[in-house]
This record gives sequence, C-alpha cells and structure tokens, in this order.
Amino acid sequence: MDVATAPFLTIPNLSPSVLIVIVPFLVIAGLLMTARFYTTIRYCLALPCHTSVTDKSAKAKPPPPVPYTIPILGHTISFLAPRPGEFWTNLFRSHPRAIGACTLLLGDRNTHIIFSPSAVQALFKTRGLANDGFKLQIVEKGLGIDHKEGLRFFGIGEGPDHTGITPAQQLENIDHNYLLGKKCVNELTAEFVRVLRDQVKSKLKGEGGEGKETEDGLYAWLQDMMFNASTTAFMGSRMLEVYPNLREDFFNFDRVVLTMFFGIPKWLSPKAYNVREKTLGGLIEWQQQMQEECKSNPADPDGDVDWEPVYGSRTNRARQRYYASRGLNMRTRAGMDLGFLFGLSSNAIPGAGWMLLHILDPEGDQSLLSRVMEELERARRDDGTLDIPTLIGLPLLQSVLHEVLRLYVDALVTRELEEDLTLPLDDGKRQVLLEKNTVVMAPSWLGHRDEALWVDPPCHQFCAERFLKTDPATGKRIFSNSGTNGKFFPFGGGKTMCPGRVFGKQEILASVALVLLAFEIEPLGFVDEQRKSKKEFPGLRKSYAGSGIMAMDGDMRVKIKSRK
Repeated sequence: MDVATAPFLTIPNLSPSVLIVIVPFLVIAGLLMTARFYTTIRYCLALPCHTSVTDKSAKAKPPPPVPYTIPILGHTISFLAPRPGEFWTNLFRSHPRAIGACTLLLGDRNTHIIFSPSAVQALFKTRGLANDGFKLQIVEKGLGIDHKEGLRFFGIGEGPDHTGITPAQQLENIDHNYLLGKKCVNELTAEFVRVLRDQVKSKLKGEGGEGKETEDGLYAWLQDMMFNASTTAFMGSRMLEVYPNLREDFFNFDRVVLTMFFGIPKWLSPKAYNVREKTLGGLIEWQQQMQEECKSNPADPDGDVDWEPVYGSRTNRARQRYYASRGLNMRTRAGMDLGFLFGLSSNAIPGAGWMLLHILDPEGDQSLLSRVMEELERARRDDGTLDIPTLIGLPLLQSVLHEVLRLYVDALVTRELEEDLTLPLDDGKRQVLLEKNTVVMAPSWLGHRDEALWVDPPCHQFCAERFLKTDPATGKRIFSNSGTNGKFFPFGGGKTMCPGRVFGKQEILASVALVLLAFEIEPLGFVDEQRKSKKEFPGLRKSYAGSGIMAMDGDMRVKIKSRK
C-alpha cells in the first residue's frame, strides 16, 4: 500500500464552518501553553537566588513569581476555590515553603504572599502602609455601598476638620475609646452577659420547664442565644423588635458575603445579591424608625448612660453620630451596620461553638471537661454571676481558646504598597524586595498550620494544652503565647489589628462559661449540615480564603438539661 494513500494518514478536508469552531480553540490553547511556558521559565530563573543563604549585604530580590496558565486572571480561579487550605496545599507541592515568600497574580494584580515569621513580624511593624483600597473593596463589593459613599465614610484623602482631626482619625478614636477602652469593654461585656444569662434562663423554660431535657444541635442552639445577646448588647433591643427575622437573614448573608466581595457577578450568583438586598432592606427600616424615635439625636456616647434600647452601646451611638456628621444616606448606614454585625457575630459565635465541641468531644480528651469545669468554678461568684477578670485569666480556658483560633481562623492580612518595601527572611539571613504598586498579603493559615512551627502535636491536631507551659518559679501550668510572633496572628497585626479583639475574647469565654455552668450536656453523636448522622467530628464548611473564624460543616447532637 502506498503510504501517501494510507487511510489513517489522510488529512481530512475541513469545511470552513468546522475551521471556525476549531481555530479559536487552537488559538486559546496556544495562548494558555505560551503563558504556562513563559511563567515557568521565569519562575525557574528567579528561584535559585532564594534557595541559597547569602550575606545580609546581598541585594534583596523580589519573591519568585509562581507559574500560571491563564493570562490576566493568573491564579485567581484556583485561589477562589471554596475549600479552605486547598490552594496552599497545592502551592507547596511545587513551591519550596522554606523560601518564605512568593508572588501570585490575583485579579490582574501582583500579590506578594509572605509566610516567613520574620517577614510577617516586620510587615506588622512597618508604618505608613495603606489598606484604603482593600477597605473600599469590602464595603463596595461585600456590603453593596456606593463608591462615593464609601469614600465619604472613610474620608480617604480628606484633611482635618474644624476640630483638627481627619475622618480616619475620628474612626480610630471611636475604636480606641469605645471598643478597646477598659471601661467601655467592661460595660459591653456586662450587658452581653446579662442578656445571655436571660437567654440561658428562658431557653429550657420555653421547652418544658426547669429540669426538662431537650435534644438539639449544640452549635445551632448556641448560635441563636449568642446572636440575640450580642446584637442587643451592641445595637440595642429595638433592633430585633423592629427586625425580628434579622438572625435568619444575617446568617444567610454570612454564607454568601465573600461571593460578592471576590467579585462573583450577580448573574452567576443571584441568590447572594438577593439575600444582601433583603437584609439591607430590614436594616434601612430599623434605621428610619430609630431616627424617628430618637429625633435624629442618639444619646451621647460619653454621657452617663452606658446602654439604652434604641441604639444600645456607647460604641454604636458613637458610630451613628459619625454617620450623621458625614452625611451618609440610609442605605450606606444600613450597609455599615451590616458590616459591624458581620464583625460582631461571624467570628465570636463559631469561636465559642468550636470551643464547646472540642471540650465535649466524646472522642477527645475525656479529662478536658472536668478540668475546664474546675477552672470555671473559680470564676463563679457566690450569686452565680461570672467574675470576668478571673475568667479571662484561667490558663486552660485561654489555651483552648487560642488553639481554636490557631486551627480555625483564616485571615488575609493585606497591605497596599505605595513604595518599595524590603522585608527580612530567615531571621534576617535573606531579604525580599516587594515592589511599589503591588499588594502584600500575610495569610494566617500559613502561619497557624505550618508543620515546621507547630510540631508536638502536629499542626493539624487540636491540643487543648498547646499554649500552656510550666512556670519554673511556681511549678504551675500557666498560659503563654510567647514565641509565636509572626506565626500566630488571628486578629491581624499592626495598626489595623481587629479593634474588637478584647471584647471578642470576653464574649467567647463568657458564652462557653455560662453554657457549661448552667447546663449538663450529654453528647449523642455528630451530624452533617443536613442533620444526618455521621461518625466524624465536624470539619470546615466550604468557604473562601479570608473567612475569619471558619464555620463548621456539621454539629454535635446533644441532650441538654439545666444543672441542679
């Protein structure tokens, strides 16, 4: 047979219509292959200068740019996969973790990822780094606030007013005076505990009276009480009276907010945008009614009243007055209130939930509950109330909290670089250059789950005693997080560290204490999100990177009754 006429070697005559279909695919495939080839060569050329230790005088080099296949988008699609930690696991299959940094292309912008503890510490200490663009992105994309209104709220680029301070400084003062100040934090905690105690007292009464048993999902049961208590303490009791469906709408919003923040368009996820609009509508109605009730003049946050039903805490009253002074419209005010609620409830509630599940885990350390209860008794006064200063000083309880924060916080600490920045790696043995007009990001996941930093037991395991050490002077076990700088930063770092961290800790610890002291809780097994039985301890619910304290993908079914 003539080779030239062999059927299997004959090149078919393709019609123009077939070519129109095939050629674009070939062009796209060529572009993708070219992008992958070019970025791989670039990475291989950049890598050697980061894999060998040089002297401190050596010129700092930019982080190795990780290869990608899709031009412009780069790593965006894989970074947005809603599976916690998966992107980082895949990254370190090929990129040496010991290098301490790398560069990703996210949304057509170079983003430097740092995971060397030395670099993270230095980043947090660096003054003058901005995150204005990041804050605007949060309120515009996540909360649905107009760009001009966002600029007005933050006062970006504005100078001082007649009092000599800028809008940015006014916001800092609100956080410092009302969220970090000891007096105001203690007032907030006292009000939260009061409302939560009332919730605890009425919880079982409404289900059959004192001493009766009920079966429920522990986290679902806790979530309802904590949300009502924290919302009332911060925002006032009128909020839930005017908007009784807020809890349900809020947690629906909580599930989808990052979908909008990362720019997923409405036509791909209409439910997310509809949920946000519904929640904003309820908060706008609340705003309008409260304006009428207080005649557009919230009670003075610096006056004698620490809490009142219309706007609640000093913190919220100061924020409402700030809204008015900036001339914000009702939608913007509702959006900012929604953002405040998000920070208030999306972290503390799952934090308390994870603590309780681990303390009560029937497959975990069987001595942990009794040891925690022994500590909690030291914080209970004779009248049954909690001594908060004693509570927050209990070493084992503190260790359990910090281990929960280590395992379950997924934060992306982000800064925008207006000038070149050089950071140390390997305790200063190497340096990395981060060029201006780029973004630098320190993901908590990489520090909190680094196998080389958290060794005994391994980083993926929960260990209630991980943050305990023996005091050489007394021989007692004490809480300690020394030696964790740059490795452990659940509240962020530097100037933009979470302003609600002090109250957040007290809120979590008080909730855990009140539940354990008031109720006998018998674990009955685990369930998934559809409430179907399963054998395994709950894992992480699907979520995007930067979720804060991640939610669980199930619950613990328990039998609950009040203690005698």
